[in-house]
Amino acid sequence: MSAAVVRWDEIDAAWLTDVLSASGRLTSGRVTAVEREPCGTGQLADSYRFTLTYDVPDGGPPSVVGKFASDDEASREFGRQSGYYRNEIRFYQDLAPTLSIVIPSPLHAALAENQTDFVLLMEDLTPARVVDQLEGCTPDEAALVMEQAAALHAGSWRRPELAGTDWLQGTGASFSHVTDNFPQTLADFPTIAGDLVPDADLAEAAKLGDHLDAWKRAFTEPQCLWHSDLRADNLLFDPKGGTMPIAVLDWQGVGYGRGTIDVAYFLGTSLTTEDRRAHERALVAHYREALTAAGVEQYDCETCWEDYRLLAIHGLQVGIFGLGAVKRSERGDELWRTWIERTATQTRDLDSFAALAAT
Repeated sequence: MSAAVVRWDEIDAAWLTDVLSASGRLTSGRVTAVEREPCGTGQLADSYRFTLTYDVPDGGPPSVVGKFASDDEASREFGRQSGYYRNEIRFYQDLAPTLSIVIPSPLHAALAENQTDFVLLMEDLTPARVVDQLEGCTPDEAALVMEQAAALHAGSWRRPELAGTDWLQGTGASFSHVTDNFPQTLADFPTIAGDLVPDADLAEAAKLGDHLDAWKRAFTEPQCLWHSDLRADNLLFDPKGGTMPIAVLDWQGVGYGRGTIDVAYFLGTSLTTEDRRAHERALVAHYREALTAAGVEQYDCETCWEDYRLLAIHGLQVGIFGLGAVKRSERGDELWRTWIERTATQTRDLDSFAALAAT
């Protein structure tokens, strides 16, 4: 394991002194004591908040947050095989400095040679407000998310060097594999979780089976970076005590493909159906206006809306696949049930599969 990568329980005052000095966050003195506590609810990675004491008062940040490969062997192996651990480190090392999206500032990002163990040390954005995805974001909160999606997409729009970056192709390849296996996933679904999802919603998802190749072409078109899991659970509102409006977390699934997929995924999963129906036109237009303001040209309102209609399929597909792929729990069952109900209604409202058939 690289000296730059240590386990969460090996981080001590000396290591933090070196890292904070190298990042410019500690300009004098040293860290003298460290306390840690778990934070976050991620399943693939383990996160801890480190509270620091210095020999010089206010010598550095009072606390920092660290993210590490999970101690659970199954999660560690999935993180390695999927490339998610590598993706997040490479995002912070290579891409974050080029983008205007609001994220926690990285203080140290390193991946071991085994492509599994990693350390991502970030600024602590607490106090911040989180939104329960089951309750859904408000339209005003959703507008902030649209602005962040536009910042991510505009900052990487039609950049050939990113379209050709090998490690950014993993997300599209992973979802292409999920798509190839989707008919079998649906066939197995009633046995796995048929008690949660109405037949009508499964029938809606089953429409994808007639258009698998067209769907893979649709979401992998090289347009811009996409977060791939932009939803309420991966957002902080009013971070740093309200001095910032929003911050976007969890960059493990970042890839290069169709950007508007993030918009459709967020609005489908993280707004109530009533709010989505009432506000999606305005929110999609807000996203497109933010893209234009950031310099994206030749992406008109009609094209943006049609992309939104089409790419709403992704949220429903992820709901069906995700529920069958993870360990069930009471909270998880309610999340996935609501997720599938909302996104199946979204694709019906938008007639998304007709849009796919027309491609």
